[in-house]
Amino acid sequence: MKKGSKTIQIGLRLEKELLNKIEKLAESEGIDKMAWIKRALGVFVGDEEDDMTGEAIKDYIHLIIDEDELKRYTGFKEIPKDIQEARKEILKQITKSKEV
Repeated sequence: MKKGSKTIQIGLRLEKELLNKIEKLAESEGIDKMAWIKRALGVFVGDEEDDMTGEAIKDYIHLIIDEDELKRYTGFKEIPKDIQEARKEILKQITKSKEV
């Protein structure tokens, strides 16, 4: 990799049927197949990150993971107040159920 380069080259094997579908989709959009693949991967990765962030927030609120894990999964520097309040509400509910 060149010094300062923001991209790397990888090799990828695809089934012919999948490649044919990609080529048709790329052609219908007027772009080359590599541009289509890069965009599709970017969208997919972004969606997966969003899902992971949502799951991490839910797990934090429901006391499954701690603050450090939430920050690691989401990239948060600070935990938003609404998420902190939701976690406190779960803690209150647990405390009340144990008192009964």
